[in-house]
Amino acid sequence: MTPASARGPIEKMTSNSQQFNMRSDAIVVRGVHDVGASDSTEHKKLESKIDALTTLVSQLATSQKSVAPAKVCGICTSINHPTDACPSLQDSSAGPDAPQEYTSNIYNNIPPH
Repeated sequence: MTPASARGPIEKMTSNSQQFNMRSDAIVVRGVHDVGASDSTEHKKLESKIDALTTLVSQLATSQKSVAPAKVCGICTSINHPTDACPSLQDSSAGPDAPQEYTSNIYNNIPPH
């Protein structure tokens, strides 16, 4: 089939698809915009704003001191000591001097009378 003879069926298929097409946005014609002098001035303005923002972020990054994150105790949620130094771990009532019947049952933890 030659290009000239193929043109007829292709045009017929195109017109049929446009006739029975239900979508309203099937054919969208968009124009081409030329870049002019006004666009270059807007481009320069945006570029200068980006440069200013980059400078500001760089200044903030260099001036900000690295602050060590607060170490919160995992037991009592205090920031005054780490988990290893929690005062509740130093409680002497649950130490080796505690009565055996009190520390052996963790579900009914009632102190002896």
